[in-house]
Amino acid sequence: MAAIILIVLQATFSYGWLSNSNLSVRIRCSNRANNIRYEQKIRPLIFMEISSSTSQQSLEEPDNQFGRMTYWDESYRESLVDYGDNDNSTLDDQSEGTTTFSWYCGWEDLAPFIIELVPLDSSPSILIPGIGNDACIRDMFDAGYTNLTMFDYAPEGVECAKRMFGDKRLQLIEDLRVADARDLPYDDDCYDAVLDKGTLDSIYLSGGKDKQTARKHLDMAVDELARVVKVRGIVFSVTAACVDAVQQSFDDCNERNECWEQIRDGTLYITDDGFTSNNVDATMLVWRRIK
Repeated sequence: MAAIILIVLQATFSYGWLSNSNLSVRIRCSNRANNIRYEQKIRPLIFMEISSSTSQQSLEEPDNQFGRMTYWDESYRESLVDYGDNDNSTLDDQSEGTTTFSWYCGWEDLAPFIIELVPLDSSPSILIPGIGNDACIRDMFDAGYTNLTMFDYAPEGVECAKRMFGDKRLQLIEDLRVADARDLPYDDDCYDAVLDKGTLDSIYLSGGKDKQTARKHLDMAVDELARVVKVRGIVFSVTAACVDAVQQSFDDCNERNECWEQIRDGTLYITDDGFTSNNVDATMLVWRRIK
């Protein structure tokens, strides 16, 4: 169990605030034609619309190293590699100077379960919390899921993602930024799906021994997912260290809002093509928003 927790904590931690700016940033899903696309020479992050709203405020960080941006910045910084003018295209585990790693599972193991619930032919819009340096998401993009919005708590996590995806992929990415999972900078009913790989685990674990704070912050993140996911959209959570806590937060959210239908509860599941869930080294929990 300790090893699993360490893996989760070194993975991604996806709640924080927009750094170096007093402006909040919000996607308006109905106005995609006016989106500002990524351009490396202009700005280091991808932004959509910039609003002067002050709704996105700095939220308290737990009194625990895993809840502090500085800790995660340093962790991500260690995965950034300076290759100068060398050609990195032949490196197996690096992309554009970033060491990558797929937390819990890679795309090959996860793909059958995602494809069954979020078919490609629907051109789904997908939110990725805590992108960091998880190569699974890059491979997911290469498999055709290009309508991605991604964020991370730590600025260095976003930098890892930028390098991992590279300029050509980034030109097709909808949005990549620093954001806070407890107060997401996106409008209501934006996404067909959310893919969480250990980020909700990290939010809960950041509370350390203070389980009241851990529960509070996890509940805030789950409430935000209920807000930004479309009706009939899904939240697909790959969890290991905090399965019970994640399940409880969705149950509590459902008691308050009656908005979730659970369609995968972590028990053994076999896809129509014969893939079994026990091939994924984590628990897969899935909810569909019903209202």
